[in-house]
Formats: sequence, structure tokens, C-alpha cells
Amino acid sequence: MSENLLRLRARALEKGRKAFRDGDPEGLHDLRVALRRAAATAAAIGKRKIERRLRSLVKVLSPLRQFEVDRQILGRLRSLGVISEDAAAGLDARWDALFAAGVRKAASVAESGKMRRAIRRLRRLIRRPPAGLMRLLARERRKVENRLIPPSENATDRQLHRFRIAVKRARYLAEDLAACGVEGLSDTIDREKELQDALGRWNDVRLFRERLLDERRQAEERGAVTFAAELDHVTAALEGTVASARREALAAAGRFARVLSFLEQSA
Repeated sequence: MSENLLRLRARALEKGRKAFRDGDPEGLHDLRVALRRAAATAAAIGKRKIERRLRSLVKVLSPLRQFEVDRQILGRLRSLGVISEDAAAGLDARWDALFAAGVRKAASVAESGKMRRAIRRLRRLIRRPPAGLMRLLARERRKVENRLIPPSENATDRQLHRFRIAVKRARYLAEDLAACGVEGLSDTIDREKELQDALGRWNDVRLFRERLLDERRQAEERGAVTFAAELDHVTAALEGTVASARREALAAAGRFARVLSFLEQSA
């Protein structure tokens, strides 16, 4: 079973890399997820060098993925009339060049020796899997579970973001264990995915608003008064959206905590 898990992680990474190279719309997302999953597995089994290599690749690709998300949100705001066509076109013009540069950088990462070496190291693990892999995964899962304490309503964005990362890591480890043949984890995985999605929606709109605030500051520095004023209007309109997404994420975290408490009491 351990060989199957490691083979699954290596294949997912190769598949994500190929999808990105072939221009698949979800290629970048698939590649980043495959890297994150493989990194979580590597960390759990004590392969820290491989984990660091994989995480460094994710870090390089993350800005481009955020650009993809931001452009999608901009498109929705455009269709809803929240942002004027002129302002949206102005952002598109600025973001197109940055996005193209990001694509070139990401392409070089996908083709890099560092990426190929990471895949080769995962392949070697298939042939020589560490002893007690399931035990190591279960131990790491228990450690991460201790961090699944929902933040309070007054939590900082940083604290909520760290909770989001912990939920994602816990889910990946649960899926690793399921792939190794551990039964009874489907409900746990579903609950953590639901919570991860709620936290992700908050994080996406929060980061989009932060990008607009940065664009607004740059517009003011350039003396683009009308553009800056339009961005003021949009960022103000987004305050409620960000706050609502945050409340929904915290509510999802609260439901998650109540279910965990019930399950612990019933055990």
C-alpha cells in the first residue's frame, strides 16, 4: 500500500506538470496541488529535503496562481457592473504583462532540473519506501489535528490563514492514509474539504482586495486620479464581501469544531 501512495504522488506530479506544459486551463492548479500533496507526504515520512524542494517549487508558482484567481474575480465584478469597463480594461492591461511574465517563469520551473530531480526522488522512494509509512502518516496526522482549533472571531487574518493551511494539511494526510487502505476516513475528508473551501473563498477575495489596494496606491503615485477614484469605489464595495466571506469561514470552522467535539464524546 505504501508503494501505491508514493506512486500516486509521483504520477500526480508528472500529470500536473504535463497538463501545465500542454496549456490545460487547470494545469497550473493541478501542478501546485500535486506539489503540495507530495510535500505533505514527504514531510510526514521524514524526507525533509524532498519536502523543502517541493515547497520551494510551490512558492515560485503561487503568484501566478493568485493572478489566475484575481483575473477570474475581476471578470465576475465586470459582469456584475461593480467595476467600470474602463477601469477593468486598465487592470487587464497592467495584469496581462505581469501574467505573461509569470507564465514564462512558471514554464521554466516546470522544465527545470529541480522539478525533474524532485520527481526522480519520489520515484526512488517507490522502490525503497520507508519502514512503517502508515505509522508515520498517522503520527503526523495526529500532530496536525492538534492545530485544528478554530480561531476566534477576533482572530487576525494571519491566524485564520494559518488555520486554513492546517486544515489543508490535515486533509492531505487523511487522504494519504485512505490511499494506504485505512477505512472510515471519507466523512472526515469531506468535512475538512468543506471547511477548506470556505476558508479558501475568504482567502481569495481578501487577497484580491489587497491587490486592488496596491493598484490604487500605484495609480495615485502615477497621478491617475480617475483610475484611483474608481479603485477606491471598488475596494470599498468589496469590504462587505470580504467580511461576509470571513464570517462564513468562521461559521464553517465552528460547525467543524462542534462535529469534532460530538465525535470525541461519542468515542
